[in-house]
Amino acid sequence: MSDPGFEAFLWSLTQQESGGNYRAVGVWVGNDRAYGRYQVMGNNVPSWTARHYGKRLTPQQFLNNSAAQDAVVRGVLGGYYKKYGAAGAAAMWYSGQSNPNKTYGNPPVKTYVNSVLKRAQSYSGQSYSGSSSGYTGSAAVPKLDSAELMEQYGLSSALINSSKELKSLFKQAVSGGWSAARFQASLKNSKWWKGQSDSLRKYITTRFTDPATWRQGNEAAAAKINRLAVSVGLGNQIFRAGPGKGQANALLKQAVYNSLALGWSDERLKDWLGSKVTVHGGVMWGEAGEAFDKIHEISYLNGQRYSAAYYKAVATNIAAGRGTLEQYEAQIRKEAGARYSAYRDQLIAGQNLMDLAAPYIKSLSSLLEIPETDVDLFNSHIAKAMTAKPAKGAEASGSQMPLWQFETAVRADPLWRKTNNARESMMTVAHQVAKDFGLVF
Repeated sequence: MSDPGFEAFLWSLTQQESGGNYRAVGVWVGNDRAYGRYQVMGNNVPSWTARHYGKRLTPQQFLNNSAAQDAVVRGVLGGYYKKYGAAGAAAMWYSGQSNPNKTYGNPPVKTYVNSVLKRAQSYSGQSYSGSSSGYTGSAAVPKLDSAELMEQYGLSSALINSSKELKSLFKQAVSGGWSAARFQASLKNSKWWKGQSDSLRKYITTRFTDPATWRQGNEAAAAKINRLAVSVGLGNQIFRAGPGKGQANALLKQAVYNSLALGWSDERLKDWLGSKVTVHGGVMWGEAGEAFDKIHEISYLNGQRYSAAYYKAVATNIAAGRGTLEQYEAQIRKEAGARYSAYRDQLIAGQNLMDLAAPYIKSLSSLLEIPETDVDLFNSHIAKAMTAKPAKGAEASGSQMPLWQFETAVRADPLWRKTNNARESMMTVAHQVAKDFGLVF
């Protein structure tokens, strides 16, 4: 019998060991047991993960990390396959020796090997190479559709479609059936990845490397968001039952993503969830829902607030073809330009006021020691800075309030006096005064 291709061999061995279950745990044998889809013995996990995954894991961490399991089997079993062929590799994996004809063990080594090789012939995922030379170093990866891969990679369709580079990379992953580890490696080398927020990078990385922690984070965020939903009037029944359960779950999932991946503050989540309450049926879905969210986001990022009736009317008009998203966005930018006249040209050109306010937001965050994600354009200090009128003789465009003047105003806020920044500043001044009077050296 000729060697099956590596993909067929690995699939068959996986079925033999665990039925394809990444969370499988073997029985105790002496002081050790096997872990994961490929049933790696616990004593081997630390050294094998350090060598083939780049990070030393405990057996429990290994059990919760499918990417690490794939990397280890690709490195260890792939090496056996190249050196000994399929039969020898199966024998090595099972017994630690490459002779496939041994009769010890329960089942015997020979029986185990024959079972793996026979099953491999029924594999239909890829054609067989006919010899060990067909192995390319890639672990067996099931072909998944785009929706399944989005879930596996920790991405959303909106996020993927927001970047040509990311969209192209994802298309390659779908067509090639990439593993999460391979996609992650390519993603981290992209310009898109390097320009993203820390919260989004952390969200995606955790989804790849520690799915158990990722799931716990999602569950905690979902519980928090459910409480926020109750506080704004959506209520538990929206997320748990009723004919719109699937749609409600999609809303909850999006809210969790906004919280963890995009770093939305509780206030912004409440604002977003609250906007859903006033729409027909409690929530707006489909194309109208997408337009509703987009218009709401454009308004928020440009310091504009409108009534719930306005958002509903705009979303309905766009979905019905009575207007376009671009037309309404232009209108919002025009109105924002009238209010924030110093930035009119940039806003009309497509820049968001939130980005233009970044220096003030960063400064306020640092001075008052609060997360940047908790500061927006509706903060009184930020709003005042962005709407400040130019001094006499000053240029009519660009920032109208110097950063030093802004920081002086923030330090006059009673909140500043409660920060470590304030205490350290006052201690420094007191020390200097005492020094000037010769009281300290």
